[in-house]
Amino acid sequence: MLSPVPGLTHLKVLTPVPTLSDATPPPPPPRTSGAAGVSGASGTQRRAEALVRIALESAFGMRPLPHLRTTQFDTPVRLHVAARQRQGVRGAVRVHTFHLRTDGELFGTAVSGGRAHAFTGRVAERRLVSFRVL
Repeated sequence: MLSPVPGLTHLKVLTPVPTLSDATPPPPPPRTSGAAGVSGASGTQRRAEALVRIALESAFGMRPLPHLRTTQFDTPVRLHVAARQRQGVRGAVRVHTFHLRTDGELFGTAVSGGRAHAFTGRVAERRLVSFRVL
């Protein structure tokens, strides 16, 4: 088998084909416990992503402000979303990328009307405590 030489794209070196006896099978995937096989980390991720989706849909006028309940969204989040609605930016929005760090910080991008919008925020105790659409 010909393999490229690192750093020299036009040169290749002949390497022997690995035999099947040398190959080891991949380890089995780790098992998760909990309801429907969902681990706690992915459950937290899904919860945070759902809160962000509701906030984004409200910020882009797809949902009314009363959908942002005080039990799930802190006052600064509701104020920012209300200010975004007053700007008149309306349209369908979808989360394109979403990242959640272990300390509760979240960030990502959302697409609306062919334009990408960045967002950032923080989740604490199953609540969205801060959120900004940039």
